[in-house]
This record gives sequence, C-alpha cells and structure tokens, in this order.
Amino acid sequence: METNQSILICGIGGQGVVLSGKIISLSAFYENYDVKTSEVHGMSQRGGSVSTHLRYGNKIFTPLIPLHTADIILSFDLYETLRYIDYASEKTKIITASIGKYIRRSSANPVSLPSFKSIIDKITIDFNFKDLITVDIGKIAQELGNIKVANTILIGASSQFTYIQEQTWLNILKENVPANTIDINEKAFLLGRKISA
Repeated sequence: METNQSILICGIGGQGVVLSGKIISLSAFYENYDVKTSEVHGMSQRGGSVSTHLRYGNKIFTPLIPLHTADIILSFDLYETLRYIDYASEKTKIITASIGKYIRRSSANPVSLPSFKSIIDKITIDFNFKDLITVDIGKIAQELGNIKVANTILIGASSQFTYIQEQTWLNILKENVPANTIDINEKAFLLGRKISA
C-alpha cells in the first residue's frame, strides 16, 4: 500500500506555518514514518511568504516536493494558496484559510487586489481544483474564544487526509502547545477534523 505523502504548508510570517510543520512531522515520526522537511522563510520576520515542504512515508529521499505532486496543500492565507497552486495536481487536497493578507512587493507599483471570491473561483474553475476546502479560521477561533488556535483548526482539517491516527495528533499537539491552551487546542483540532470529514 502506498503510504508516502507530500504536504506543502504555506502562509506568511507569524501565522504558525513552521509550528504546524513541526506538529505534522512529529506526528508522522511518532508513527515510525521516515520524515523529511524543508523550510523556506523568505522575509518571514517582516510578514513575508513562508513555506514548508514536508514528506513522510516508508522511505523518503528528499524533502522537496516537485511541482504538481503535492498530496495536500495546507495554506494559512488565501493569496499564498494561489502562489503555490502549481504544486497541486487534480488529486491534491487543498485546505486553506478563506481570507488572506496581500504581501506588497513594491510601494512604487501598487496593484489592485483580487477579491477572495475571485481567487476561490480561479482555483476551482480556472485551475479546475474541486477538492478545495476553505475555512473561516478567524471566525471559528473567535467563537472558541482564542484567535491563536486558528492554525490548529487547519491542522485538524488537513489531518483527515493523512495516514496518521487521530490520537497521535492529539498526543503531539498536547506536547507542543502551552499547558494552559491544551484543552482549547484539542477542541480546535477536533473541530477542524469535523469540517473536512
């Protein structure tokens, strides 16, 4: 049975891309998979684009994901989803935040920004990706009472499409979040799983 999986995680600095990659890789490692990761921080300290290539399975030789081969794209920012769309194929599961923050590259040449709806339409219609799950993580996190668990919601949503057991995710999550946020992070994770079930 094929157990190798390639997960591309993307977003902007400060959204939890690196921590999410750590939680996913530790969860896979806990289940005795071979795990390789590669992080690209860019200008993350100033809110720039950040991505993590993560691959796990029986035997992984390189962390880098070739174009059009990602099994899962986990995106914390809708604009970044579009930026990394070339890593997807018709089989890719795309889980993305439903909003985004545009990163201005130059103040000398301002650009008009596409609406969030137009980005979603471009992904689902122009690129013909039907397996797109958009999650209003900000709204859900506020309803849970802590905006900082937004990334945990997306991790939960993406976990449904991995080979990793639910209890493993919960164990690793518990070990990698502050003790006083364990309960709410667990709720956020399980809610994310329910969204994508």
